[in-house]
This record gives sequence, C-alpha cells and structure tokens, in this order.
Amino acid sequence: MDIKNQSVAKMIGWTEIALFDKNGKAKKLFHVNKVWAFFKKKLNVDLKIPFLFGNWSTRALKFNTITSVGKQIAAQQTGGTTTAPVTAIAIGIGTPSATALGSEIVSGGGSRGAATVSNQTTTTTGDTERWIKTFTFTTGFAITEEGLFDNNTSGGNMLASQSFSAVNVVNTDTLQITHNVKFA
Repeated sequence: MDIKNQSVAKMIGWTEIALFDKNGKAKKLFHVNKVWAFFKKKLNVDLKIPFLFGNWSTRALKFNTITSVGKQIAAQQTGGTTTAPVTAIAIGIGTPSATALGSEIVSGGGSRGAATVSNQTTTTTGDTERWIKTFTFTTGFAITEEGLFDNNTSGGNMLASQSFSAVNVVNTDTLQITHNVKFA
C-alpha cells in the first residue's frame, strides 16, 4: 500500500486560561511567545519582559503537546477499544513529562477533577473536543502546567499537556481552563 497518497490526520491542541479575583474581576496573565519557550527550555527561567518574551492579557492562549499516549487514546476511542473517556483537567507547579504532570496539585482548590466536555466546530463540523474546568483556590500556588486525563481523581493516561509562564493564584481566586483538541 502506498501510504504517501493517503490522507493525513493530526491532532492540534490549545488552551485558554483566564484568572479572576474574588469579585470576578479578570487578572492579567503573561501570554508567552517562542522566545520565552526557548529560554524556558534551555535555561529553565520564566522571564516576563513584555514584547520580548510575550505580553500581558486577561486571557492567555497556549498551544500544547499531544502525547504519544494521547494519540493512542484517540485511536482507541475511535475504534471503541477503550471505555475510559478523557474527562479530567489537572494543574500543577512543575513541568509535564510525556506521561504525567511534573508536580500535580492535589489540595487547596487545585485538585484534578471532571471538566465539562463538549464537541465544537473549529474548521469543519464537530472537529474539536473542548474541556472546561474552573478551579477555586483556598491557598496560593504558582501554576505552571496543565493536562487532560482519562481519570478524574489520579493516575490514568494523559492525552495532552502544556507548560506556561507561572500563573500566581491566591486564596479566593478562580482559574478557568478551556482546553481544545482539534482533529485535522
């Protein structure tokens, strides 16, 4: 079979992050660029210099990594060979690996949990799956990672993840994560 002439499918993921204070007022987040990503990867530093490393906004947008296991999960869902849907969002204070978050938050309002999952249209009808979860904090964190899982409490398989510039939250803040995966 000549695979070169077959259609190519791929998954593209992105996340929108919004942070609000106890009164519901949006707080600014640092939306990073490729220069920030280079310095973070090479030197493990989180530089927030406007224009050079990104900009401040009330909504941060970040493209993410679809894991190898995530590709397997998508294939199994399509064929019905798994009954474990991806329904959870988790956040952490580390850097994700290929299979898990680096340091998942398990207390203080940042624990993993079920997201509201819906099917959306980005380019063609129903080509995008969307997860939305809002965390309400009872303590402070500097959140630097996020991921999608097929288990709502712990463990499980990670479909997609990302790391980002630290989002500092304090008691009574709410953080809304909207994670999208488009099939192209």
